[in-house]
Amino acid sequence: MKNETKTLTVEKMDGEGQGLARIAILSAVDSDGDTYAPGAFSWKNGGEQWVSILPAHQRHAMPLGKARIYEEGDAAYAELNLNLTTQAGSDWHKTLKFDLEKGPSVQEYSYGFGVLDHAREMREGMEVRVLKRLDVHEVSPVLRGAGVGTGTLSMKSFGSFAEQIDATIAEIGDIIERAGSVKALRESQGREMSQTRLKQLQDLRDQLDTMLQTEPDPESVDDQKALEEANRLAAQFMTRGARLRIG
Repeated sequence: MKNETKTLTVEKMDGEGQGLARIAILSAVDSDGDTYAPGAFSWKNGGEQWVSILPAHQRHAMPLGKARIYEEGDAAYAELNLNLTTQAGSDWHKTLKFDLEKGPSVQEYSYGFGVLDHAREMREGMEVRVLKRLDVHEVSPVLRGAGVGTGTLSMKSFGSFAEQIDATIAEIGDIIERAGSVKALRESQGREMSQTRLKQLQDLRDQLDTMLQTEPDPESVDDQKALEEANRLAAQFMTRGARLRIG
């Protein structure tokens, strides 16, 4: 399960460190081509999820506080609770409150999550991903939000090499699935996938082939570990039918 991020909108922040952020309009299709099934955020016991508030997705940093994720009507919200007894929580509270009170807000926020269940549907001629069950990991004030204009981001800077490969496998699987759907849709309309997209997929396959053809140093433990990880990546990549769909 890969980690993804999306932007959210903070609507208020009071003097006690409590705020409210709107995560999503469930029935809307966002800029990433995603929409949400009712219960996507509220599937856990009690209909809510509690997560840490982290500075800029820094998973090893001291949390700034906690957030309660819940649904109400056609929207999902994060109730923010900053810990003002810590210096970091107090400093962030002053910064966020200042941003909300002085002119148009420029501070952006996003939340990290994993997709536990989803489906793909065609709506008004466009394929959308219907997110049915999300495991929210954290909420973060960030320099630049991840959801608008840039798509979802795999958080590659965190975790071990093995975790990064796992996230890459999930990302590749998603790309392959979407490529197959787009190809089938266009063929049904008498069209072909663009040469640009086909070349991108070919380059992806060529890069993997090149990596696996590199001879490791037999005395290098790091090279041997890297090769083992690369072989595991290749095996999972091929079991998804990647070569059949891409080639």
